[in-house]
Amino acid sequence: MSTTMDPVEADQPTPEPEGEEEQSSRRMLIFLLVILGLAVIALLVLLLWLLWPSSGPPEGQAAGYPIEVVTTIYGRGDGAEDLLLRPLGVAWDAQGNVWISNAGRARVEQYTSDGGYIRAVGETDPGKLLSPYGVAVDPARDRVYVADVAARMVQIYSASTGGYIGHLPADDQDARIFGNDGFTPFHVEVARGRVVVSSNDGLYFFDEAGRVVGRWGGTAGKKSVSGPGLGMFQFVDSFTVDPDSGRTYVADTMNRRIVALGAEGRWLWSSGTTDVDGEIVSFWQLPRGIELGPDGNIYVVDTFRADDTGMGTGYIVPLSPEGELLSEFGRTGTEDGAFRYPDQLSSDGTELWAIADRENDRVVIFRLLTPYPEVDDLFADRYPKTFVDLSDAVITSTPTPKPSPEG
Repeated sequence: MSTTMDPVEADQPTPEPEGEEEQSSRRMLIFLLVILGLAVIALLVLLLWLLWPSSGPPEGQAAGYPIEVVTTIYGRGDGAEDLLLRPLGVAWDAQGNVWISNAGRARVEQYTSDGGYIRAVGETDPGKLLSPYGVAVDPARDRVYVADVAARMVQIYSASTGGYIGHLPADDQDARIFGNDGFTPFHVEVARGRVVVSSNDGLYFFDEAGRVVGRWGGTAGKKSVSGPGLGMFQFVDSFTVDPDSGRTYVADTMNRRIVALGAEGRWLWSSGTTDVDGEIVSFWQLPRGIELGPDGNIYVVDTFRADDTGMGTGYIVPLSPEGELLSEFGRTGTEDGAFRYPDQLSSDGTELWAIADRENDRVVIFRLLTPYPEVDDLFADRYPKTFVDLSDAVITSTPTPKPSPEG
């Protein structure tokens, strides 16, 4: 059978097979195009990296912010009753664990420094807590002391087991020694073998039996009184003792001042001014926490000193042992490294700090990084540059406390 070719097809040239040289050239061209594309992408990535803002502090945090958060503790579980609620007090023990006064849950809890829950005390009778505030740990006696404001006593527990031990003042203590306002324990420390407790009118010193053996504070006749005068206090929310010098530094909260006292109760210096006609005129707004740092300086937590940046002003105010204003920092907010109405502060004696971040319902474990920012607080001009020599001012003691035989 014959086949007739279409005239159009007859005019088309027959394609020649592609040679090896042309195939090789095509592959080389594709390879070069791929390399060029990758080079363009790499160049664009490099350009974006160079133009991208350098990683800096979180939003609202200035460069050089001296607070480095290590752990944030919100509670021992996820349930509402397991969470911290308005924590007020914090204290470290010799094992590097932190004890937290969980005031809103009426208990004190122990955690590791990385937030691991260990135990709670004060949840059941005997020793059930009502309104715990300050906490102190005495490793020598294996005790935890909790200042319970509402119960008007300091509850005592075993630091190793959590078991209840007892309370102070002793049941046979004459309550008249506490004056018209009664005993209102805010904070507690163990110093020179004595348990020292702050109340609204000063500091009380207790012996091992829970009896008052000394007091620093104002006196009217034979009664203790609170007030703004020299030698008087008004709601001492916190204090700290330097074991080397014997000095006691007091956050005299409602007098809006910080007071330094010698080992025998002499007033060394005072910083701050009481209110005038109900108006705050002091540099200090509401000093509620105070702690001795490992550097020998004093760190004050001023609950009302809110600032969005926390650099040059802020909640935490370091002072030298002689009362020199060194810095201010600590911003307000809910993010890491920020606080809302913080309360008491505690140092582990080396590098870690704990702060009761009250209105954020958490405790923050952090490190402090130097150098600290320079002060630029609008109230800085209210801070006294020099101090009147108060070393001759003696606080009336009943009697002046001495170290206990065990101390």
